[in-house]
Amino acid sequence: SRSEQDVLSGANAFAVETAGGWELAQFRDAVLDVDGAWVLSGFLRGQSGTEGEAALGAPAGARFVLITPSVAQAGLPFDLRGLAFDWSAGPADDPPSADTFSTKTFVATARGLAPLSPVHARARVTAGGDIALTWVRRTRLGGDSWAGEDAPLGEAYERYRVEIYNGAALVRTAETTAPAFIYDAAMIAADFAGPRPPLTARIAQLSDLVGPGGWAEVVV
Repeated sequence: SRSEQDVLSGANAFAVETAGGWELAQFRDAVLDVDGAWVLSGFLRGQSGTEGEAALGAPAGARFVLITPSVAQAGLPFDLRGLAFDWSAGPADDPPSADTFSTKTFVATARGLAPLSPVHARARVTAGGDIALTWVRRTRLGGDSWAGEDAPLGEAYERYRVEIYNGAALVRTAETTAPAFIYDAAMIAADFAGPRPPLTARIAQLSDLVGPGGWAEVVV
């Protein structure tokens, strides 16, 4: 167990495998049960942009990795993104061909460079029939200040992709350089014939290196 202040400073981090990847989270309390299992509680879920994996949940028996100093990030060059190659692991004194080694094929995605999803996505219908979308960006870099300032950009430029859906059908894609977009009445009339059903707007910040990051959604 660690104090709440320690956990808010990064202590007791772990990864748990979900149906869609790995969620990063933290726990505050660890109690050893009579059966020898540790019971964890006081969680911070969906850390480091893994809120999508957190929403999927993890089944009983899912793999769990405690993040300690022995778990290091691989320093891969960016030009290996999208390439499949093999990782082999085993005892340092054995050759890689030994039965003690295991091999796993891995594709680097450079997810750590993708912007986090925007938050506080809101939609307001104006008197003229426009839909005004607004949101707040997050950042992967330098975002720990509590001074109430905007999050640092963390990218070479500020740009967002907006997608409008009619059910599962994508009806419009747009880009904007500010955390706002006006889906005006003329666009709506062009995209929806007859009475407009509820629509879904998705927003992602764009990276100059890897394209769209995580998506925020709002239903109008």
